[in-house]
Amino acid sequence: MDRTKMSSAVRRLAPVVAVVAAAGAGAMALSMNNSVSAAEAHGALFAPTAEGVQIAQATAGNPTAGATGFVRCRVCHTVEKGEPNRVGPNLFSVIGRKAGTVAGFAYSDAMKNSNITWNDELVVKYIQDPAGTVPGNKMNLAKGAVNPAGAADLVAFLKTKM
Repeated sequence: MDRTKMSSAVRRLAPVVAVVAAAGAGAMALSMNNSVSAAEAHGALFAPTAEGVQIAQATAGNPTAGATGFVRCRVCHTVEKGEPNRVGPNLFSVIGRKAGTVAGFAYSDAMKNSNITWNDELVVKYIQDPAGTVPGNKMNLAKGAVNPAGAADLVAFLKTKM
């Protein structure tokens, strides 16, 4: 492989390496700093819904862990005030905002017409199952890609960006 192709391959893999490293560091920190497992710590904080997606209690999330988890989301979303939209809309002040209303973002008709105002529970549900929460939306995330604790952590992080 010539140097140009190798450099291009490294640039394409860098975000994947960052996600894997962040996830490993987070898991290591959980196992080193807690005397109980993550499942034990979060097990009583989630209640299954009819669709099988678990909804976290509003206070369950860890914003520091959410910031680590948000590394995966940064590929498509920005989160600071004034940052541009990417493949997905900017998520600054998403909690409490009506869905489909960020200026300059081309939302799907499904999202624009969803009549959703984002709260903790809806964001957790959406992060865990975008297609089931708003059928026909454009977010390309597989159902179950984010576990309930991770989704609650992401919400806690997003709440620091208000």
